[in-house]
Amino acid sequence: MRFLTFFLFLLASGMLYGKPLIFVSVLPQKTIVEAIAGDALRVEAMVGKGFNPATYQPSPRQIARLSKAALYVRAGVPFEQSWLPRFHSANPSMRILDMRQGLNLIEDHAHGQESDPHIWTDPSLVKQHARVLTTELTKRFPDLQEQLQTGYQAFAGKLDALDSELEAGLAPLKGKTFLVYHPAWSYFARRYHLHQLAVEAHGKEPNSRSLAALIDQARRLGIHAIIVQPEHANTTAGVLARALNAELVEVDPLDEDIFASLRKLANVLRGKTS
Repeated sequence: MRFLTFFLFLLASGMLYGKPLIFVSVLPQKTIVEAIAGDALRVEAMVGKGFNPATYQPSPRQIARLSKAALYVRAGVPFEQSWLPRFHSANPSMRILDMRQGLNLIEDHAHGQESDPHIWTDPSLVKQHARVLTTELTKRFPDLQEQLQTGYQAFAGKLDALDSELEAGLAPLKGKTFLVYHPAWSYFARRYHLHQLAVEAHGKEPNSRSLAALIDQARRLGIHAIIVQPEHANTTAGVLARALNAELVEVDPLDEDIFASLRKLANVLRGKTS
């Protein structure tokens, strides 16, 4: 009986297939887990580069892989609403951790969800989540405790440094408004005392009347750049750019490299778009 219990634990944790397997929803989460665990765990993201988490459909191969996962870290993105019950059916012993757990969240008026999922755009929230994640991973894999704690401490230090860097660089812009196509930067804006103005509202593009009002508002604010991301159509953003004589600048909030994407956005807001 003990052997059977141990065998089932190994099966659930993925240890029979090499490194324990952890699944996450989006690529920024993959960075967080890997920063803490190093090469001790295998981490796979459901939504790959260029795909939209609002409409994503997991592949049969991913579902098969999911049956071997020890942990799934959800982000709160739209596709999870219909797919998480199926994930649980594919692997009933898999633990599901919500990365928003214990955080000061922003209501998600854009998608009609309970909260905005893009917490990785605020380094201080990433640090809080990383602490919770480290505790969860340590419970699951006690033999990795020392490595996990070391990884967390190093990652937390890098996040603190990034936070200080962004805070200092964006301090002169306090209270300023920046224009985005899709409202994915709410936590970034809150952290650094900025205002995010979005083209898209409730997941829909503006009608002609709303677009005209948006153009007038952007002109009054002196906006010369529109932040877009690769997984969204940007036809309306192009219309806005021509009307405002503004530059379309691609910054991906779903980039696997959290540090690079946040630094890029900060540079764009400071007028360094090259």
